[in-house]
Amino acid sequence: MDTITDPVRLNCGHIFCKDCIDAQSKFKPACPTCGHVYGVIIGDQPDGDMRHSVEKYTDCTGYYGYGRIVITYHFPSGRQGLKHSSPGAFYKGITRVCYLPNNDEGRKILAMLEIAFKRKLVFTIGNSRTTGQEGVITWNEIHHKTNPKPHTQYGYPDPGYFERVKNELAVKGVTERDIPRQ
Repeated sequence: MDTITDPVRLNCGHIFCKDCIDAQSKFKPACPTCGHVYGVIIGDQPDGDMRHSVEKYTDCTGYYGYGRIVITYHFPSGRQGLKHSSPGAFYKGITRVCYLPNNDEGRKILAMLEIAFKRKLVFTIGNSRTTGQEGVITWNEIHHKTNPKPHTQYGYPDPGYFERVKNELAVKGVTERDIPRQ
């Protein structure tokens, strides 16, 4: 926090030394002061697969008549990479299934989740908050609805879910502006 040399003004208006902001952006291209993302964030998610299908005659509770989108994430077992906490250590594969209503908002969230997945942001390898296990594939702070049953902790209805997940994706640098125009 001395004299700023070779100043760079970010889109958010904050000013930093060019060398300082260049070094920081190697970890996360976001303003250290306000968190505004000014680049593309690439995470450390292990290699895996994301697929989705539509069930036309099964709805998410509270979104009747739309059907539902079923997202399936699959990760085979493997070894941690250089960006992980224990490079070379074994991790066990997982499959996770999630649900969105097949309405305009659900399809937008799906498109944003696909972008986040391609950028390796949806999962990471770390410590599980639910089991306490270390070195496992875990969610990376982007909430998903994993229970199709109504009124459960990870199910519908949840009136604030769409806005919450959009905010979580925005923190990772994924917004509706990133969705390709059709």
